[in-house]
Amino acid sequence: MNLNLIAPERKLETGPLRVLIADDEPPLRQMLQTGLRLAGYDVVLARDGVEAMAQADQDIFCALIDWQMPGADGFEVLRFLKAKRPELPVIIISATGQLSDAVQAIKAGAAEFISKPLDLPRLLALLQALPRMGPTPLAPPALPVFAPVLELKDIVLGDSLAIRQLRKNIRKLAPLNIPILLLGESGVGKGLVARLLHQHSTWAAQPFITKSSSALLADLADSEQSVPQPGHSLGARQRSLSRFEMAQGGTLFLDEISQLPLALQPRLVNVLEELICQRLGRSNSPSTNIRLITATDADLVEKVARQEFRADLFFRINAIKLVIPPLRQRREDILPLAESMLAQWAPTALAPPLKLASATRGLLTAYAWPGNVRELQNVLLRATVFCDGDKLQPEHFPAEFHQKSVARPPTETAFDGEPQVGGLPFEEVERMCLRQTLAICDGNKAATARRLGWTEKTVYNRLSHFGMR
Repeated sequence: MNLNLIAPERKLETGPLRVLIADDEPPLRQMLQTGLRLAGYDVVLARDGVEAMAQADQDIFCALIDWQMPGADGFEVLRFLKAKRPELPVIIISATGQLSDAVQAIKAGAAEFISKPLDLPRLLALLQALPRMGPTPLAPPALPVFAPVLELKDIVLGDSLAIRQLRKNIRKLAPLNIPILLLGESGVGKGLVARLLHQHSTWAAQPFITKSSSALLADLADSEQSVPQPGHSLGARQRSLSRFEMAQGGTLFLDEISQLPLALQPRLVNVLEELICQRLGRSNSPSTNIRLITATDADLVEKVARQEFRADLFFRINAIKLVIPPLRQRREDILPLAESMLAQWAPTALAPPLKLASATRGLLTAYAWPGNVRELQNVLLRATVFCDGDKLQPEHFPAEFHQKSVARPPTETAFDGEPQVGGLPFEEVERMCLRQTLAICDGNKAATARRLGWTEKTVYNRLSHFGMR
């Protein structure tokens, strides 16, 4: 989304923070390099694990390491970096997303384990929060968790009924200290909504702590181990459990909650219900006053019915449910989102952002977007990298993108299946129909009128009524 919201607020006297990116996929390296530099970071690239280890002597703020690389894999690079520079935060990225790999990485000292395709806003947020996440203080001092408050309409972009209702719900729920469950497909922006709920609350100045299912799994697995004998070091167990306490007075966001194994769910129930982090070696554990937000793309009701998710945990996290709609159900928001992203990625404040060619606008609107806003951002960022002119053309997008969208005829069937309009006011259905038909007709009002069976004057009147340009 808006990269400026989660970009570093300042550059150090010695220059911008430097991030090492190690991945054997050139497109991903280039995309990450572009995104991080636009957000104000310096970038060092490595094509494999051997090159990554050779870069360890540089003044690096953080390392992004692919789990599967030639030469030396991510686990080997992680162990090397942590042995050479124990204070260096290392984020592991993986195409497989296996929980066993995640647990292995977290226990070996990784700050976080995230799966591909990467969510750039979430990655930037992790980079900003890293000084808080590390087991030892880092220099420079911890970065602020979030930038100053902006209007929700400038952050949660779009003018569809669903997005307008989402902004309204965020305003209502932000001041309430009750558990909130965010539901939505992968890539819709659940992490962003969680941050906005925190940012617009009365405790916005307090910590916002994010834990993925992989990091949570490692913490809870550690907490299940037996108490060590007197004189033995508590080590990573005390350190990992203290991450719960880092959210003291603020917000704890548990992402991908449905992926937590059933065997470890009772431990989380105890932590949440008692609001106490049991720290080994202390008789009196301090109470934690946290605001809990969880997120999932799974049907938890179905998982409870299949006994794959504990009912008591479900009811503990489901005080308020907030559904974030997929992008294909609000196609009128696609072009405003794309244009906003391109504006944020302009090289300088005076340089004009890249524009969308007319054919590209139709391409974006017709596509199904199974990866939602995250996919839109990644596709646009990749197209930006390969664009030499001032407009993004269809040829700047990957072949599979064309096969799923351009190959379809520019008719009503370009919108996958039957539109999801049940329960919407008729005026909203009319608005969606007008915007989508305009996109099919490349903005031609006369052609739009012919397709809809209206007069051209009616098209202009309805555009004025809906406040559409």
